[in-house]
Amino acid sequence: PAINAIVEPMDGVVDVMVNATTKTVYVRHDIDVVSAGDIANAMNDQSFGAHVKKDAALELAQKAGIPTDCFVESSFRAMSDETLLSEDDATAIKDCLFREIPESHLQNTNIDGKKKRLVLEHNPYYLTACGIADILQRHGHPVELLSDGAADGMWALSHMNNEDADEVIDHQKSTVRWPVILSGVFWIISMFSFIGGNWSYLKYVALLSVAFGLPAIAQKAYRTLRQCRFDANAMMLFAALGAVALQEYTEAAAVTFLFAISESLETRATARARNALAAIVCLRPERANVINPITKEIVVLPSNAVAVGTLVSVSTGDKIPCDGVVVEGKSTVDESSLTGESRPVHKGIGSNVAGGTLNSGATRIIVKTTSTSSNSAIARLIRLVEEAQANRSETEKLVDTFAKIYTPIVLLTAVCMCTIPWAFGPETGRFWTHNGLVAIVIACPCALIISTPVTYVAGLAAAAQKGVIVKGGAHLEVMAGVRKISFDKTGTLSEGIFQLLHFNVVGTTRSRKEVL
Repeated sequence: PAINAIVEPMDGVVDVMVNATTKTVYVRHDIDVVSAGDIANAMNDQSFGAHVKKDAALELAQKAGIPTDCFVESSFRAMSDETLLSEDDATAIKDCLFREIPESHLQNTNIDGKKKRLVLEHNPYYLTACGIADILQRHGHPVELLSDGAADGMWALSHMNNEDADEVIDHQKSTVRWPVILSGVFWIISMFSFIGGNWSYLKYVALLSVAFGLPAIAQKAYRTLRQCRFDANAMMLFAALGAVALQEYTEAAAVTFLFAISESLETRATARARNALAAIVCLRPERANVINPITKEIVVLPSNAVAVGTLVSVSTGDKIPCDGVVVEGKSTVDESSLTGESRPVHKGIGSNVAGGTLNSGATRIIVKTTSTSSNSAIARLIRLVEEAQANRSETEKLVDTFAKIYTPIVLLTAVCMCTIPWAFGPETGRFWTHNGLVAIVIACPCALIISTPVTYVAGLAAAAQKGVIVKGGAHLEVMAGVRKISFDKTGTLSEGIFQLLHFNVVGTTRSRKEVL
């Protein structure tokens, strides 16, 4: 809700989805009105520490095939008989170049008369270094090619960012933070104060419990209050501070620790769901063996940097980085990660292959990509799981709507209980203030608010870990009413490996050995 309150009011934002499991925010927005960077900055202003993982504007700018707007630097040496290159000759060479070569194909021209050296920046897609030498040769200016800036062919891969990092979902360990542990220890110690006598002084130990457990809650409450919102964190903060003000230190420690430990349990469930998704993300290939279109050499690039129309080499045992078409070679491809079919599929020239599948044959194939890694079949599978966890069911929406109405009512009631009775005397005011703080704690809908999304996330993750993809909490709810299920495809219920389990011979015409 806090992120939605920040992003949704921004101009150009169409829709916002938050996946708490992967800590990812999906935003549909008009890139001409608001950029991904602007959205991240707006979230960072509220201390969310956001960064852009995927920018649609950059993907739209990604070119297919060989780029046509790159420039390289090549050098030549004039082959004239003179020791120096005169100014007239230099001017004649420049005039020849500007006359014969379009301005868009040539950027800078530097001529060193003393060294008889020409340095040119040219577009290798339209104009090669050898082509420049031929033009000058035909017009009476023979030159020797010293260095060809396009020789290594790296300019043809310049639209692929070699520094792009694959999106990785780290495996998380669900551990309880040490301040929460200390808060619980000090709370338990403070409970001994109820024995009375010399033990009563232990109630002050509860202040240490509050000191260790409350800061994290206060930080979250501050962020929501800055947005003129009121959530469970704010309610717990007020309840704990009010209990301290009433010198009910043990009660303040109990509220602080129990709420902090509940958030730790929520984090644990979320971490398990995130780890399940990490296992699915591992299906995506990390690297691609890109064939340089100029030199035909293989360049290893991140799979998410491969553009449409690129030729990639897929050897035996390698994953296909992107969806594409086989243009050379024959092999078999293991598509079980996508289809569940355990039997490898034969692929030849013209066959379509899916990114994330495995070349299980004995020969190499060359694939021409038809989509980027982010639009491959395996990427769509991963995105389906992430969006499923972000999609909210009707129950979740109902709980949120209820909390928005219910929470202010509870707050207003508690404020009235803590303020109005003081007009009838200190004892009465103290009694009802205590009851008001108790009302805040008891009536807080945090259990309902927290448990609902965590339940769905845990269910979706558990299903995903077993290879079952459910499209969100709404569909998970519908599954409760399912009474009959029909399965199809080998690999879903069987392993696709045929075995003879039982054999009987009927009649005496042939023996058992002959039949076998």
